[in-house]
Amino acid sequence: MNALKPGSLALIIGARTLSGRINIGKSVCLFERYRPGERFINPVNGVETVLPADTGCSLWLVTGDVIAFDKQPGFAFVRDEHLMPLDSDFSSSDVLERMMD
Repeated sequence: MNALKPGSLALIIGARTLSGRINIGKSVCLFERYRPGERFINPVNGVETVLPADTGCSLWLVTGDVIAFDKQPGFAFVRDEHLMPLDSDFSSSDVLERMMD
């Protein structure tokens, strides 16, 4: 299942870091999925950003009422497995199952 695509809405259902946990339960817009070492312009603050090469996995840049790891408002980086698409069909048991993983 990869219903995650740029421009779609998703719910943050998990986080690996303490700073990321404040965003659980928030709905976000998916901007783009970036690979470790990839360079891009952050659409919220206009800053050229590099996803660290040692990140270990690709991350989604999401926008909305969220906080980044360094306390900047308006965006965050989230793993695929911590996002639940909102513009596709899913049941509450799907949400609970994904949250328990």
